[in-house]
Amino acid sequence: MPDLFQQQSPLAQIKLAEPRGAAPRIEEKPFQGFINLRGRADNTGFLAASLKVLGCEPPSAPNTVVDSGDYRIYWLGPDEWLIMTAAGQQDDLKARFNKALDGVFSAVVDVSSGLTTLHITGDNAGALLATDCPLDLHPRAFKAGQCAQTRLAKAGMTLSPLTNETGFEVIIRRSFADYLLLWLQDAAVAFE
Repeated sequence: MPDLFQQQSPLAQIKLAEPRGAAPRIEEKPFQGFINLRGRADNTGFLAASLKVLGCEPPSAPNTVVDSGDYRIYWLGPDEWLIMTAAGQQDDLKARFNKALDGVFSAVVDVSSGLTTLHITGDNAGALLATDCPLDLHPRAFKAGQCAQTRLAKAGMTLSPLTNETGFEVIIRRSFADYLLLWLQDAAVAFE
């Protein structure tokens, strides 16, 4: 009998195309853990709890990303952060936040099941995204350590340059993932 509760990628039904020519590589990084954290950045209790749980304070500069060993923390707004963790670690992270933030004005929500991640790599990764993303993706304008909430092909996403290779990380809602992947694969044909 099949396991009815087996986790499945939103892109499980789509065959990822192997890049040809100068086309960028598109790869899903499924099942990451995601916690949405809300709180007041000027609250010392909130900052102390975040430091205790994450090993660092959430980034305070707009549109920045902080890597703290096990976590990648995206600034989404003055009082909102998205925390990416390894698959299966989100329950523990949420429980530790709830304990550390007891009595502190805040919200901790597991949003893992609603998101997936794509990595778009290669010399033409920025050019592929630029076909319908309104941001200036040139490395002098948008570099590692930055993030932005933007859109691509009318789908909302959180975008960040990768730190160890040429390319970008795209965090997309599960409900738009298949649409966006098919759109990216179709647009990548221009680079073959």
